[in-house]
Amino acid sequence: MEDNKVLSLKELSAELFRLLMENYWSKIWQVIKENPEMKKTFTTFLLNPEKLIFYIGKNHWAVEYIGEIESKEVNSRHQYDIRILDYSSQENFLEEIIGVDFSEQTGPKLPLPEFSSDLVVPTNEAFDIMVENGWNLAAQPMFIGFNMGGYTLSSNSFYRIINSFFYGTKESGLVTRHIKWLDIFPLQISDASSDIDEFKLFIWPNLLDVIIHDCTFEYPIPDGYREEKWYQLNRFVELISSKETSEPQITNFLSQPENQFILKMALMGKEIYPECELEWQSEINKKPIRPDFFIKNSNGFSDIVEFKLPTLKGNTVVGRENRETFSAEVQSYISQTRDYEYYFEDPNNRKYAEDKYGIKVQYPKRILIMGRRWMLDSPDWRRLENDNRNITIKSYDEIIDLVLSHLYL
Repeated sequence: MEDNKVLSLKELSAELFRLLMENYWSKIWQVIKENPEMKKTFTTFLLNPEKLIFYIGKNHWAVEYIGEIESKEVNSRHQYDIRILDYSSQENFLEEIIGVDFSEQTGPKLPLPEFSSDLVVPTNEAFDIMVENGWNLAAQPMFIGFNMGGYTLSSNSFYRIINSFFYGTKESGLVTRHIKWLDIFPLQISDASSDIDEFKLFIWPNLLDVIIHDCTFEYPIPDGYREEKWYQLNRFVELISSKETSEPQITNFLSQPENQFILKMALMGKEIYPECELEWQSEINKKPIRPDFFIKNSNGFSDIVEFKLPTLKGNTVVGRENRETFSAEVQSYISQTRDYEYYFEDPNNRKYAEDKYGIKVQYPKRILIMGRRWMLDSPDWRRLENDNRNITIKSYDEIIDLVLSHLYL
């Protein structure tokens, strides 16, 4: 199917939504309505996602579904939260979506299969980190690629990626990207250099077969002992999805014994220490510091973890072209963690922390967790993040993806 119109990028997301609603979602809804027993296994986020992200490339457009896998509530009045990301000026559309750089790999790029489920694709450096931390190759069925230079897309082909993990690295260590469901379609742009382009959009030619498949598809989920962890992780997802949730509610949830596995799995820590209040030993009248968490690494030393809200007040990157910088909100969060780093430059403070809480801290990493992936995912953000190498900034989605990569294995 195709649609030929002159659209601005702002208008395009509404057109993509209309295209899928009229030709895909409404038809799935009708099948589910006529066959209510299908709700038991239906992948609910196809109709009730937390968020839809549309991606625009040079030769393809894509839609990613973000939401809870186990939820069985299908609501026809569900409100869609939509974002559109323009990668039409980028050379590698799929790598931009994945957020993992495969350019340093010596292996070849391979054609992406038209249907991919349970892909596991690490870079060589990422795989070394994973093995070092006990990652288990034999723990689940998977299609794993080693030393791959990434994937190529044929300009006229349709693709689908389900429940697949991609691993890379940056200064802070392992980067994990879990794609729950991504559909990729051909696209033709007649004048990609202007503000208003002519788009020719396509969706599946075998639409009826796709609808039948998706209504009956059973999404792969962990089983056994991992179900309990999955249940708790879902509670965490629900917590961060509410605009009424406060920072203390998030940190209190993660500090509970039954939920501490979330930070341990996400940050590969051995132990976590919540809200340790630390007084200054060599400076008078300074307010004690109280980081949200210390997380102990395998070497016995701890790093500092600070949580901010999943929602942010505005754009995370501001400024004119070539003069971009983090917003004042993000800068203030970074400054707060800098005070924590300064505290541990004093050996008297380090000794006090170890004597009082048993925490060994020296040259700690500062890990700041805030926002959602779509708030922090842009070329400008990535460049600024690389310029601030002494702090690690992770989105809540990356924390969830890191935990899920353990639960599936």
